[in-house]
Amino acid sequence: MIKINKHLYKNSFLLSLPGIISIFLSLISIPFHIKIAGLDNYGNYLFFHFILSFSFLLNFGLAKTIVIAMNKNSKKKKEITYNGLKYSCIICFILILIFFFVSNLNLINDILPFSKNFFIIGLVISIIYLVFESIYQGNKFFKYIVLSNFFFYSFSLTLPSILLIFIGYLNEDKLILISILIKFVVIVIMLISIIFRKLIRRTNKNEIINYLKINSLWITLSNLLVQFYDMFDKYVVSIFLGPISLSLYSIPQQITGKLTVLSRAFSSYLLPYLSSGKKNSDFNQSINLFLSYVPILIFILFPFYEEILQLWLGNSYNSQLLELTKVFSLIAIFSSNSHLLITKYEADQTSKKNFYYEFSILPIFLFLLIIFVTSYKSLLYISYLILAKEIILLLMRLFNLKRKILLIKKYFINLMLLIILFIFSFINYFYFYFLIIIFLAINFSYDRKYN
Repeated sequence: MIKINKHLYKNSFLLSLPGIISIFLSLISIPFHIKIAGLDNYGNYLFFHFILSFSFLLNFGLAKTIVIAMNKNSKKKKEITYNGLKYSCIICFILILIFFFVSNLNLINDILPFSKNFFIIGLVISIIYLVFESIYQGNKFFKYIVLSNFFFYSFSLTLPSILLIFIGYLNEDKLILISILIKFVVIVIMLISIIFRKLIRRTNKNEIINYLKINSLWITLSNLLVQFYDMFDKYVVSIFLGPISLSLYSIPQQITGKLTVLSRAFSSYLLPYLSSGKKNSDFNQSINLFLSYVPILIFILFPFYEEILQLWLGNSYNSQLLELTKVFSLIAIFSSNSHLLITKYEADQTSKKNFYYEFSILPIFLFLLIIFVTSYKSLLYISYLILAKEIILLLMRLFNLKRKILLIKKYFINLMLLIILFIFSFINYFYFYFLIIIFLAINFSYDRKYN
């Protein structure tokens, strides 16, 4: 039986607000950035923000380990905070040293279309932010996470683009500098808040080391594959097909990818509780929402995508963007559910299993991606490859967690119907809407039977 928990929706909605606001800011900023500075400039600017996602990998699982440790040993939260900050400083120091020795390599200059100094500064700031965010998350300061996430991610990405409206053209480095300054102000405010709230206590004991031994390796390896699957396609497109292709490829992702902010918000709320052995009913409730009802809200908009994109992008619109937007919408639906399932693995400290699943399909994914980029140079082929990967991984995760998930049979049926709906969205909208009605009828009947 799935019970409704108002706190789940309230706190998850709060955590998703930055992403929701970011959608509207992106709708304003992207067309103006492209019109004023061009696709090439926008592609390079996006590439900087994409590459900062290496911070999720290079914090070596420290951020999520802090959350898990705090909720399994709640009396030592302040000491865990101290240990976490200490380890984050060590990581950043080592990264700066490595950067100092390799910064003159021609390969780095060839790959980065912007200042390499901005890259290391942005990377260090992002690693520190993840640790600060985990401290907030471990203390369940959800409202403060909302504000910090909004300014660190959404505001720092969109404000430089919006400034182009008022001050005219700026090159990539100047836009990136503005973004970095915003991020830096955010982490300074967060540090002051941690000290002011007395969330840290110096200790000679290493309160986090045992949790790092259990979680760090597998969370890092999982993040490595997440980094590869989520970002490698963008790196490849940028390097082999150029910044203009990256812009065309990323515009649909910029909007549809925001759909995952809701699932990430639910995951952020669930992780502290699941780590302490609570909120399993909320976990099931979240899966039911994101695999039964959220997809239909998105699919209903499919017939209007063409008009929306034409109105939004004007002369920059082309038919390829329409198909890419539909594909990435379905990718966002499946990846949203994967986020929730991965949270369960992390909370149960079984990230090792998730790593094995992702690693098992890596060779074929890499092989096909290289072929699609080098031989076919097709953005659509790449997007369908990512869609296939998301479907396979979601099926594997659902099957593994079937004993912990209620209504599991319904979810397998839903997956099949969502794929059929996607196909019919290109063929016939009458049958498309008819299938939506069948989809909803199946879900309502299941939910009514088991509630």
